[in-house]
Amino acid sequence: MNPEAIREQLESIVQDPAFRSSKRSIQFLRYVVEKTLSGDADQIKERTIGVEVFGRPPSYDTNEDHIVRTAASELRKRLAIYYGEEKHRSELRMSLVPGSYIPQFKLPEPAGAVAETDAGMDGVGGLATITAAELELKEPLVVSAATERSWKNWYTVSTVAVVLLVAVFGYLWFRPQSAQALFWKPVVETPGAVLLAVGDVPNGPPSSTPGETASSLPIIHKTSSTTVPFADAVTTARVLGVLQLQGKRVMIRREEASSFTDLREGPVVLIGAFNNEWSLRLTQQLRYSLALDAEKHLIYIKDAKNPSLRTWSWATDKSTDDQGAAGGPVLMDYALISRIWNSETGHVVIVVGGLYTYGTETAGEFLSDPQLMQTIAKQIPKNSHTNLQIVLGTTVTDAVAGPPKVLAVSAE
Repeated sequence: MNPEAIREQLESIVQDPAFRSSKRSIQFLRYVVEKTLSGDADQIKERTIGVEVFGRPPSYDTNEDHIVRTAASELRKRLAIYYGEEKHRSELRMSLVPGSYIPQFKLPEPAGAVAETDAGMDGVGGLATITAAELELKEPLVVSAATERSWKNWYTVSTVAVVLLVAVFGYLWFRPQSAQALFWKPVVETPGAVLLAVGDVPNGPPSSTPGETASSLPIIHKTSSTTVPFADAVTTARVLGVLQLQGKRVMIRREEASSFTDLREGPVVLIGAFNNEWSLRLTQQLRYSLALDAEKHLIYIKDAKNPSLRTWSWATDKSTDDQGAAGGPVLMDYALISRIWNSETGHVVIVVGGLYTYGTETAGEFLSDPQLMQTIAKQIPKNSHTNLQIVLGTTVTDAVAGPPKVLAVSAE
């Protein structure tokens, strides 16, 4: 078939009103047609389309991200609408091969083909003719049997189709969502971009406010550096990967450059604990919060129901050299993950931070690993307005954080 004729038909299709409103269908159709015409039809695969057409990363999970299958279904519908119009029925036809994304091209049947077929029934070409008397006797019997078979077939197919539809919708409705999907659902389902605010590099441990009270916030000391801590950068990359797999657009900023107005624009993810003032402020009224014990030189995760406990703490007056060295005392770091519905901003806020760098890294690992998150599946509230907090612990060996361990979960 002439490639130029195919390209001309392609242009006619994408200029039609059935396609002009869908940039995704146009990109999809152009891509698969040109790949086929260039002899590369064997390269038209779901992952390849996802990467080259829709900008997904090469390692994206096709089981979680259905962008290509959804776009293919939409394209098939638009092609059906296009060729369903009388004015297009005599044009070169394009369709996707069932079960794949390879386009198929077919020339329209000549206008007289049907007429010639019908003409052959009058005896021309050796077919026997039927007299009026014979027709009067035979026609009712033949039509009745055919009609009966047709109705039986239609009824059987319709019944099977209904049963299948009920089964599919029942499965989609009742199947349990993964813990990771439930956790990120309020963020993913909110329209617009996600703000990811990363804490600044701290200049030493936090200090207490003069005349400190139980509700006082620790004072954060920051350097003038425009960089971010390595652990925060790693966690940022992990969170970014999770959100991009869900098709979310993400804006990354330093915490210092993020205002309350920014927090009102949409969902927010805060990376960092004692180097991120928003993290300190927004967790203050929750069951678990970030706190400082100046007398004991500890930063810790405070439990409002057991305020005197300092179990989840990190000493700020000890050297960080050779921390967690093999053969030495066991070193633990802790992290607090909070999913907060902020009534002031009207959006969900996720806070991810460790007492020290190891805790932040282990929190990022936990949030980006579906299997790890599945351990709290039953404790994640389906109501996005319910605050959820997760306390994690990790053992540090040779300055490397071990796997995260869930220590406490609160949904209030």
